[in-house]
Amino acid sequence: MLTRREFLVGLGILSAAAMLPVRLLKDDIKEEIKTVDAPEPLDCDWLIDNVMIIDGTGESAFKGRVAVKGEEIAAVGNFSFPTEVKVINGEGLALAPGFIDIHTHTEDYVYSGGDMSAFLSQGVTMQIGGNCGRSPRDIAGYFQTVSQLPINYGLLMGYATLREMVRGRDRGGKTTLAEITKMQEFLHRALTEGAVGLSVGLEYWPQTYATTEEMIALCEVVKKTGGFYAIHIRNEYDGVLEALEEAILIGKKTGVPVQYSHLKAGYSRNWSKYPRILEMLSEAEADGLDIRADLYAYNFSSTDLGKKPFVPSLSDEGNELAAAHPLTFFGSDSGIYAGGRANHPRTYGNIPRILGRFVREKKVLTLETAVAKLTSEPARRLKLNNRGLLKKGYKADLVMFNPETIIDRATINNTTLFSEGVRHVWVNGNLAWSDGKLLNANSGQMISNQGAL
Repeated sequence: MLTRREFLVGLGILSAAAMLPVRLLKDDIKEEIKTVDAPEPLDCDWLIDNVMIIDGTGESAFKGRVAVKGEEIAAVGNFSFPTEVKVINGEGLALAPGFIDIHTHTEDYVYSGGDMSAFLSQGVTMQIGGNCGRSPRDIAGYFQTVSQLPINYGLLMGYATLREMVRGRDRGGKTTLAEITKMQEFLHRALTEGAVGLSVGLEYWPQTYATTEEMIALCEVVKKTGGFYAIHIRNEYDGVLEALEEAILIGKKTGVPVQYSHLKAGYSRNWSKYPRILEMLSEAEADGLDIRADLYAYNFSSTDLGKKPFVPSLSDEGNELAAAHPLTFFGSDSGIYAGGRANHPRTYGNIPRILGRFVREKKVLTLETAVAKLTSEPARRLKLNNRGLLKKGYKADLVMFNPETIIDRATINNTTLFSEGVRHVWVNGNLAWSDGKLLNANSGQMISNQGAL
């Protein structure tokens, strides 16, 4: 594991950046966010009063009220309102934008009609599926036939899926120029029909056959059509630095925004590489690349769970260092199956673990910064201009929780225990989860590379 000296050196490199307020949002985003001039009683359907508002900008929390009209936030701050309006008392609780999970493997579960209670119970109001190269083939058809959307949902187009569409049953080997051209056509269609970008899992067969040049060719389509490139890099262990170099090169060659999936340096012999990984992100951004990384709040991966004896492959200190870096935010890497079955506790506990352990117990992050990393920062990656903040005119995706009690409960031996501390969750203005109960399983909207459709 990292020596104390190595960890402190790494922390020193990044501490100045980590202590800065979240700076990814333009100044104009923060206008009118804390006070609203309302000489007349506000026209709204309902409101939350006496609540601690964490607006998603990373700025300090403040006491106030939030009003909702239809699907949108009508006002934030201090304002008068009609006496007949329904008022929810938020005393002792915090209100934040709904949490966005940009890295999941939930597309089959959603398509089967899963109610997403595992995620609503954590305050999640939006997810992106289709990661690591595996996705539905027909993005438009998926959303036309899905039975319900409990939360807002978007899909990446997967590289492995594109290979299968061109090659049939994949037999491995490198693709030909003609096959790459056909894959570009299928990718363009997926992006125009709503996919938020391209995903790849270069560590998984048969995606291991993909060359850097092939990825550049496909990312050229993403650049022209819109979206981002989500990459599970070629090696997350001994070759992690070289693999990250490849991801950065692809982004620089094409100008496509890069989302580095589930940042990690596996096995103790590689834990000293965490500071260098984070330096590489900062250097790439300084060179003009739009690059971000996501990570989950556990020191073990799903592949660790099948090994005996069980030995976590990830570093707690490295994860905490990464969590504090200004170019990272959070993604659960969740998988969920029929009946709500999960093989990793992160499916039911990732976000409460972040807020309970990283924020409240270890103080790795302030609550305001953690919320920004769960809301406005992934919203920025998705180019959503009406989600991720508590702001007038934004969609009323809201989560009300107790910052003093929120915590994960799922464990390796019992992966499906619901977390504690989330009181209410609204999706597009509809109360979807309240006091441990699912109330509405169809409040979500499709998310595309053009926003909500």
